[in-house]
Amino acid sequence: MAGTESRSGASRAMKKLVRHVSLPAVLPPGVSAIQTISDNDLQQKIDHEIKMREGTARLLVASKHPAQVLEAAKNLLSSNTRIIAYMTELQRRKTAEVLGKQSSVEGNQLPCSAQLSVSDIRIPLMWRDADHFRNKGDYRRYAVFCLLKVGTEIYDTSMISDVDRSMTDITFEDVIHFDDVPHDFEMKLEVYCHKLHEEFSVASTPKKLRKKINDISGSVGRSVGKRLSGLNDADVIGNMVLGPKFELVAKGSLHLSDVDNSVRTYDLQLETNAEGQVHELPLFGHYCCRLAALPHCLVQPTVTGFLNLQEDDDLSKWKRYWCSLKNLQLSCWSSPDDVEVIQPLLSIPVTKSTQISDADPTTSQKSHSFLIKTVNINGIFCHTLAADTKEELNKWWDGFQQHLLDQALWKHACDEVMDLKSATRRKLPAFVRKSSLYEDTPLIEPENNGDSLVSDLGNDQLTQMLHTLMGEASQIRGGTSSQS
Repeated sequence: MAGTESRSGASRAMKKLVRHVSLPAVLPPGVSAIQTISDNDLQQKIDHEIKMREGTARLLVASKHPAQVLEAAKNLLSSNTRIIAYMTELQRRKTAEVLGKQSSVEGNQLPCSAQLSVSDIRIPLMWRDADHFRNKGDYRRYAVFCLLKVGTEIYDTSMISDVDRSMTDITFEDVIHFDDVPHDFEMKLEVYCHKLHEEFSVASTPKKLRKKINDISGSVGRSVGKRLSGLNDADVIGNMVLGPKFELVAKGSLHLSDVDNSVRTYDLQLETNAEGQVHELPLFGHYCCRLAALPHCLVQPTVTGFLNLQEDDDLSKWKRYWCSLKNLQLSCWSSPDDVEVIQPLLSIPVTKSTQISDADPTTSQKSHSFLIKTVNINGIFCHTLAADTKEELNKWWDGFQQHLLDQALWKHACDEVMDLKSATRRKLPAFVRKSSLYEDTPLIEPENNGDSLVSDLGNDQLTQMLHTLMGEASQIRGGTSSQS
């Protein structure tokens, strides 16, 4: 209840104190004609991100504290990126519909999806010896964050806003989860950076001097005032300041082959500007993280139901079990009520080396029977089972084929149930120094035109409004706690 009152209070404060900003809320021609349920979900996400963008732009007008301005600018970039991704996907689906293309499948079945977890993101820095060791007076400081993308799912990390020469690496504490990811996924990691100029800007001058410069900025006219306060022409649209600009400085990509239970090192492609130069942030060209995957076939039953198991000591004797095909095995209980209470009475391995075939009619007296044969280092295991009806037999047959297909396509990610770290809640920007990445990784404030509108709005209220917007964004994107 308190959370609801907080959100409504923040919304009322924004409406009362902040001027309305008109931003486009239309889709490209033809996209809105798509009417499927999933497409409608994408449309709702687009509408929400546009509203988030409007609210964030207003916060940029209202914010005075540098940390608030940086965070709002970061959220604005993230919202724009999501809008582009959603609209691109809608256009792709429309094009496929017009051309009559269908999704590719493996036979008559689709492989299961998985949940991905990304954690322990660390990016090494490569300062010059004179900067890092000899302290020659390099006062450059940067604000850095990452975007991670899989399809239309896009999440941002927390922002490290005090990157300087004292750091050998940038560490992100975030744990980010992706749901329903296909086996042929491509995860893109993008590093964004903004150079801070506080040591030589209005924000770092003494209060009296800053007040004098601000007074001059307000009296000499808009053009000169912008230059005195450190703003470029591109940073001002009408009377609204859009805030600092984050540049894309590096990219990386991850695939199924990169899934591992431990932290690994990956290549980072450095981006260049129009002059062909890389950003001055001294990136090393590598980053490390832990990418874990949990295919749904390991945690969700592929098929369940009753089966009759032929006893080894008596070919004419059968025992009825409630069975569940999950996590590379067929687990058997006496009844469905026992599944959540006790361990299975019998577990039959169903792995990549398992063969499913019709049972030998000379040894099986029941109809609708089949044979499960698994070969591993412990020997050869054969089990004969029978379904009650032909329909049940077909259901189980399809389930076994599905389970084997999932294992074949998810490869080593199906060898064990990987531990997915709990998603972290968004914390205020901070940098907690750990040991150096080199030791741990194995080889393999400007003048604001909106001040008159929000002169009575304190920093605490602005921070609360910003957190409210971020929380609402998390809810509309599925409640992922890492993004709240």
